Amino acid sequence: MNVMNEKMYNRTLQKKLKLDRNRPLSEATLCRLRQNMEIEYTYNSNAIEGNRLTLRETQLVIREGITIGGRSIQEHLEAKNHPKAIEYIEELAKQKDMDRTLVERHIRKIHELIFSGSEENAGNYRNCQVYIEGCDQMPPPACEIPELMKELVGWLNANMEELRPIELAAVFHHRLVSIHPFDDGNGRVARLVTNLLLMSHGYPIMVVRRVDRKKYYSTLQKADQGNLKPFVNFIARCVEQSLDIYLSAIEPGTKKNQFLTLAEAAKLTPYNKGYLGLLARRGLIAATKIGRNWHITQEALEQYMKNTHSKKRGKSTNIEKQ
Repeated sequence: MNVMNEKMYNRTLQKKLKLDRNRPLSEATLCRLRQNMEIEYTYNSNAIEGNRLTLRETQLVIREGITIGGRSIQEHLEAKNHPKAIEYIEELAKQKDMDRTLVERHIRKIHELIFSGSEENAGNYRNCQVYIEGCDQMPPPACEIPELMKELVGWLNANMEELRPIELAAVFHHRLVSIHPFDDGNGRVARLVTNLLLMSHGYPIMVVRRVDRKKYYSTLQKADQGNLKPFVNFIARCVEQSLDIYLSAIEPGTKKNQFLTLAEAAKLTPYNKGYLGLLARRGLIAATKIGRNWHITQEALEQYMKNTHSKKRGKSTNIEKQ
């Protein structure tokens, strides 16, 4: 069963293969990428849930141990604890056939690491009914959680051959947040477990950005209603952006692989800025979000135009044959 958009699947697959061909990466490159992504990931994952620390403040808390005025103790702890959880999933991802060996205690441990010192029930399932603000779907009763979590892990093992890695990780993410096993932090745990599954297949850490919070929740809501494709494709775009960041760090800098704003890119194509933005949002062209804005490389533009031209030429040939 294929849920992911095929164009996006082929793009991410080619980028993943290109990254694999460049492995092993140098220690210096790996260290730089890891440090940058750790801060980016921690800031964005916490900000989605309402943590007020900025990207720079998150960096100061993690790297310098500085206390930021006007921010709560919990906000500081959430920033300090995330790198420990990231390190934990990195180690787990190195285990052979991680998909098959993932168990409930790994998921509870991730929750414990994130909320150590800030949540009394860190690492334990909730013991009361909760309600999700802005969501029509009510999580299951607390008494059902242990059995539902066992079923979820069982589902993962049963669907490894049925779904491709990105699809499997995204669907698992949705199923986990639907169960809502913890009092708080279900989204943060789900994003880390999603990354654990992706990293076990050789993907770099994937970041769901704060600026995409609305899209993230709207696609999750569609998944609640039975339409998984928007959420799977949303996660796939996040994966592709991380692949782009890794590839840009290891490939020689050329004019073709430098990121362009949509306005700059529009000057090189017959398309306007708005149309390129639409292509980027729909995942029809390889694009990366930097801050709040989409950026595209000249290489991606040329590839899109080449594919579009080939399709048009193919249609014309078919018409002539008829």
